[in-house]
Amino acid sequence: DSGSDTYVSSVSWVQEGGAHLAVGTSDGNTQLWDVQACKRLRLMDGHSDRVGSLSWNRHILSSGGRDSIIVNHDVRVARHKVATL
Repeated sequence: DSGSDTYVSSVSWVQEGGAHLAVGTSDGNTQLWDVQACKRLRLMDGHSDRVGSLSWNRHILSSGGRDSIIVNHDVRVARHKVATL
């Protein structure tokens, strides 16, 4: 899916002890993975540069990018971007 020069730039486990892992990439995407099924569940955009920081608050995943933007993603819904700061 990602280009050959794309790398993982941040990771964060979901807080509720589940098997979900958020992964930020160098191309500005945020991925949500089910690690038990070894399956990517979501690919969320919102950044034009590397995602260097990820933080969970229940079902809201906040991603911070090198582009100086913070995006709040609601991972439960298709239109995931609920706020951009």
